Amino acid sequence: MFNYKTMILMRTCLPGQYNPTRISYQWAEAVKKDFEANGWQVLDLAVDDAVRSNAEKLLQNSESIVFLFYGHGRSDQMLGQDKVALIDLTNLNLLKNRKAYIVACKTAKVLGRAAENISRFYLGYKECIRVYLLQPYAACLGNCINKGILAMLNTPDRTIEQARQFIVDEYNHWIDYYSVGAGAFDYFSTSFAAALRYNRDSLAQVFGDRVATLTN
Repeated sequence: MFNYKTMILMRTCLPGQYNPTRISYQWAEAVKKDFEANGWQVLDLAVDDAVRSNAEKLLQNSESIVFLFYGHGRSDQMLGQDKVALIDLTNLNLLKNRKAYIVACKTAKVLGRAAENISRFYLGYKECIRVYLLQPYAACLGNCINKGILAMLNTPDRTIEQARQFIVDEYNHWIDYYSVGAGAFDYFSTSFAAALRYNRDSLAQVFGDRVATLTN
């Protein structure tokens, strides 16, 4: 039987001042804290622990139904700290019946589609995620990235399809703010709005059960 109050989190943080995993790691930390504050246990494979052998062991032995990944991706892989696939088509069955929320480039293009009849649901991006490391843009993007999973956490009967729309709406809010609103004051802000628009359009459809919630 699955444990409905335990979440598996896997997140990488690669070296290099401008590596986007440095900020996505922080977004994942914020989600972890919110889950723990709501009484969830978080099984966290972070940085050097986020490698394939550890991922497979945890997924084989944990009854958690909720799975989150923050890091680099390819169309058919989620990449670990050592740049070797944590999850790919050969071990995708480890996500059987799990609810997967993936923050990584391109994984929904192949991996997500393949997970449609394996995972309970899979939500991710079908193209690259354009990341800005400069504040306040990084924090704004983090709000968009995390909006769906936190919306589900804070409202237990919210479905993954509704959560996806929350993400789109959050992107739209900041696109307007930085393109035609009060935040549109220089080239950099309007460039960021274009990046947000690209990310919004890269968010894939939900694969699997679109009316599933975190606890049902």
